[in-house]
This record gives sequence, structure tokens and C-alpha cells, in this order.
Amino acid sequence: MSSLLTRLSCFVAIFLAAQVAGRSQGVPRAVPVSPGFSGQPAYPPQERMQVVDPDKKLSAGDQVTIEIVEDKEGGLPRVVTAAGAIDIPPVGRFQVAGKTTTEAAADIRRRLEADYYYHATVKLNIDRVSPVQVRAGTVTLSGQVRAVGPQEMIAGEPLRLSSAILKAGSFTEWANPKKVKLTRQVNGSAQTTEYNVKEIIEKGDEKLDPILQDGDRINVPKALARW
Repeated sequence: MSSLLTRLSCFVAIFLAAQVAGRSQGVPRAVPVSPGFSGQPAYPPQERMQVVDPDKKLSAGDQVTIEIVEDKEGGLPRVVTAAGAIDIPPVGRFQVAGKTTTEAAADIRRRLEADYYYHATVKLNIDRVSPVQVRAGTVTLSGQVRAVGPQEMIAGEPLRLSSAILKAGSFTEWANPKKVKLTRQVNGSAQTTEYNVKEIIEKGDEKLDPILQDGDRINVPKALARW
């Protein structure tokens, strides 16, 4: 009888221990909270963030969060302005359009370490990509392209000479792609530079391919014979 009672007591003890362990596994973990954001996780769950290509360049209207780790005050939400900048008190305004988050964070870190921190760790994330493309200017194409006339430029997306021509449907069969003229206003006077766009496209060398500016005029002359 005593042997039976001993075995029964052991069984009850094991059963109760298993029940307690099961309940303890069901207790949710505490979520870390950042100072300044009552009840908010230090880093938002992935489903609340838009997944963005890390190589995507920032553009006007993008919603970003900047975190200076050493501040321990959580993220600073910002929207990239139409001019392509964000403001970070007290260091001022940073031009970020056309840069990746890594490049923009590095610029901010350098400014902070120059004037405010011995060492700064900057995190910059895109929370939401702007659904609206902000116009940054217009260039005008004429001559031997398939779609002559104005072409809009989008903020944060640098437009190169060869890209503008390709967006205009490329050259006509009578074009002279070796003598494309780019006219730009510099200090109130028009300056014209000639480019061999055929060579630029064939080589794919961006150093030869100028970035266009608002008001630029592109003319593709007619060749003496078809090419």
C-alpha cells in the first residue's frame, strides 16, 4: 500500500509541474519601449513598415524615420520636402533627394560628429514611399527625336541626356546622334555644348552623360544621310 501511495504522489507531482510549465510558456514577452513613445515598440513590427528596396533613392514626399542611437529618444519622423530636403534640429537642413538611406545617414552622421557628438550612430529608414511624383522642372527636346517638346523631370530622380532622348522615343532614322546639342542658361547667358550621345549609349559611361537641369534645351540635328 505504501508503495502504491508513493507512486501516486510522484505522478501527481509530475502532472502539476507540467501544468505550471505550460502556463509559464504562455506568458507573452515584454515589448521594449522607446522613451518618448508611450506604449510603442522600440522598432515597429515588420508588418507595419513598407518593404523598400535598399538601393532606392529618396525622393520628395517620402516619409522617413531618423534615429540617432546616442540620443535614446526614439525615431524622428520626417517627410522629404518638395525641394528634396529634411530638417533635423538643431543641426539644420539636409539635402537627401537622390541619395540612398545609407548615403543620407552618412551625411547626417558627419555633420553630427563635426559639431555635436564624438561618435554618432544614425539610422534612416523609409517608412512610406511617396505615391506622388513631384515635378522638379522641364527640359525641351527638338529636332530628330520621335517625341519633340517638353519633358518633365521628377524630384529625386536625376535625368541624364541619354535618358531624356530614350524617353522621347529615341532618335529618328535621320538623326545625327554624334552631334547632339545641349543648351543651358548659365549666369543669364545661353551656353551650348555638343555631345556624342551614340558613344554615350554604347559605352554606358555616366561620366560622359550630363545630368539635366530645369530649362535645358536639347536639339538633335539632322544627318546628311541615314545612319
